Amino acid sequence: MRPGLAVAATLALVAIACVDPAQARWFPACPLHAATGLFCPGCGATRALHALAHGDPARALAFNPLLILALPVLVPLAADEAWRVATGRAWLRTRVPTWAGFTILAVLCAYGVLRNVPGFEWLGPIRE
Repeated sequence: MRPGLAVAATLALVAIACVDPAQARWFPACPLHAATGLFCPGCGATRALHALAHGDPARALAFNPLLILALPVLVPLAADEAWRVATGRAWLRTRVPTWAGFTILAVLCAYGVLRNVPGFEWLGPIRE
């Protein structure tokens, strides 16, 4: 991750924490949902992060359960990358195996499909 990208990601997280994405018109809408009405794996992510930043994990899970359940893995990986950018060396000293990338891609695809299948509506973001 480049330093500029790290700064942009930090500013985006601060904006999500400070401004309710459901109320602010300047947060981008999901192009897939706008065009087709289908939910992508990321639909509800900004609202989930906003709810989590305001201490409401149940509501955050209702917006995007996969993102919230993946945070215990994503946060240390992001912190490791930020540490690597700042110091030039990795903090965790781990490499993600190639098979893990393919597994993540398969999970995201399955999640994206299932949240649009009748009977799995609980995977889709709640509507406000």
